[in-house]
Amino acid sequence: MSSNYPAGRPKSSNKRTVAELERPGSAQATGHQGPMPTEPIPLKYVVQEAVKRWFEDTLLEAQRGDVKQQALLGEMYKEGYGCQKDARAAKEWSDKAASRGYKMQGVYCEL
Repeated sequence: MSSNYPAGRPKSSNKRTVAELERPGSAQATGHQGPMPTEPIPLKYVVQEAVKRWFEDTLLEAQRGDVKQQALLGEMYKEGYGCQKDARAAKEWSDKAASRGYKMQGVYCEL
């Protein structure tokens, strides 16, 4: 069976309790899947997890040299989108993308 997930990244499940999503070292971080929750997880927690994964994937691709992902990562750091705000990291990644010829205007600079 083929998967839409990149190699090396485990398939994620949203079947976690709110407490698991909020605490460091949760089931997601350890890869341990506990029993199914007795009630649905609020959408805001599912979205927060998706944004964090988006940031992690963007960071990985930026580190691999994708100039568009470097520009996006700069904006994510600038806005604190999926991460803590970090003006220094935002400038570093934006400058890296700009130095490689990426025009720092358009969608990424207007988030």
